[in-house]
Amino acid sequence: MLINTAVFGPIEVAEENIFHMPEGLYGFDGVESYALVTKQEDDATLMWFQAAEQSVPCFVVFNPFEVVDDYRPQLEKSDLRALGGDPGALSYLVIAVVPDDITQTTVNLKSPIVLNRGERIARQVILANQNYPIQFRLVEEEVPVAVAKG
Repeated sequence: MLINTAVFGPIEVAEENIFHMPEGLYGFDGVESYALVTKQEDDATLMWFQAAEQSVPCFVVFNPFEVVDDYRPQLEKSDLRALGGDPGALSYLVIAVVPDDITQTTVNLKSPIVLNRGERIARQVILANQNYPIQFRLVEEEVPVAVAKG
């Protein structure tokens, strides 16, 4: 499928990377079709969740399991049913906020996008786990080290 993006211009995206989101993303209710766009650069895979039928919105996304070692999302039963009912068939993405100073980038661990790749459906959920933050910094602040003069 040919998609017009704000970041890359027109690109071809395989049908298996197009996801239907009946409820849309929070704040973007009218957009129900998104493409998962990936690019391999050096050793990193960069990902965007791009509206499929218009050039915006487009979100930088990450695999949360690569961000937080012990990420264990728990879905509400209604979310699991809407996504096909099989937790083993699901994968997760978290949306990033990338400011001018990229060291201040945060991801939303509390409200991931959950994908059922086999059914090509997706849903943004609020996890049943209460302990995940909405703004999780990807880069920890460096603590200045005092240097002794002598």
